[in-house]
Amino acid sequence: MPQDTAEVTATDDDAMRDFDTAPAEDLLPALTELSGSAGWARAVLGGRPYRSRTALHTAARRVLAEQTETEVLSAVDAHPPIGPGAAASSPPVGGASAREQSAAATGDAELARRLADGQRRHAEHFGHAFLVCASGLSAREIVDELDRRIALDPAEELACTRDHLARINALRLDRLLDTGTL
Repeated sequence: MPQDTAEVTATDDDAMRDFDTAPAEDLLPALTELSGSAGWARAVLGGRPYRSRTALHTAARRVLAEQTETEVLSAVDAHPPIGPGAAASSPPVGGASAREQSAAATGDAELARRLADGQRRHAEHFGHAFLVCASGLSAREIVDELDRRIALDPAEELACTRDHLARINALRLDRLLDTGTL
């Protein structure tokens, strides 16, 4: 049965109040795992209170936009590569990534090969891993995005990487607010 607007707003208000008042030392590990960046997590926590998801998401994007290329790529390194079994073997953000990448699993050996080969070429070309917000994307859509982005210049690719990292962070912030877990 769908919730009415007043109930959803009250639940959102409660979640934001809990986020805004929780001890920083309790939230820091979750936000670091969520993003792959302790610096991002500390900056987001330092901006509290937010009082709304919109304000939290805006601040999270701003913090990411202000991070150096090195900080962003360090967060990217905390994410597992896209593909079968990759998320399960990767430490910091592997569990959340496995869930988000589940739709990208494919039994198509050729598509899996193209995905692995494309990620290798991307890393060789740009010097960093390919990161995509895989939630809701099929393996074919991810390969198409990989092919599109490998043709970009390094500055454009870094901007795309920041955007996808911001999307991943937003999804995970919402999951944290909604369920208390990543």
